[in-house]
Amino acid sequence: MTVLQNEIAVLDCGGVGYKLNIPASTFAALSSKLKKEALLYTHLALKEDAADLYGFATEEELELFRKLISVSGIGPKGAGAILSVLTIEEFIRACADGDYKAIARAPGVGNKTAQRVILELKDKVANGLPVTSDIPGVSGGANASQVIDTLTLYGFSREQIRDAMRSVSPSLPLEEMIAETLRILASKR
Repeated sequence: MTVLQNEIAVLDCGGVGYKLNIPASTFAALSSKLKKEALLYTHLALKEDAADLYGFATEEELELFRKLISVSGIGPKGAGAILSVLTIEEFIRACADGDYKAIARAPGVGNKTAQRVILELKDKVANGLPVTSDIPGVSGGANASQVIDTLTLYGFSREQIRDAMRSVSPSLPLEEMIAETLRILASKR
């Protein structure tokens, strides 16, 4: 993964580089992983004349991006701009408070479009987006999310992993949390 600038990263797949459009939050998450492996969640936006890839540091960002592009008048660039100026929590709060001016701070998003975003998404984000690190009975913050993301690659469901993580100490280092959770999952097979 190479970050070229605030809004673009290049994903190297077997020597072929793919341009990913990324919001500022993903840029911040990737800045410490320059020239290292990184996990990104992607969305392919197809247009008549182009195929654009968008990358996100978390599944929650990807989910909010997809909700945003479902709003009439918000395309992938507008959704990315909103995610660059507001965190997920700030966006949810803006929707709950009807604060269209916060959303309109995004480049290319005017007041009327911001009001439409609130109107169409207020109920869809009222209870927040599912955040994998806020799992009832499971603590561990960002590590919990990384454990889940890693172990799903081994074919375990998110629910299986969450159940196993309830028995794992959140104070363990990430690698030990993964190993302990995997041990618990393997014993249940």
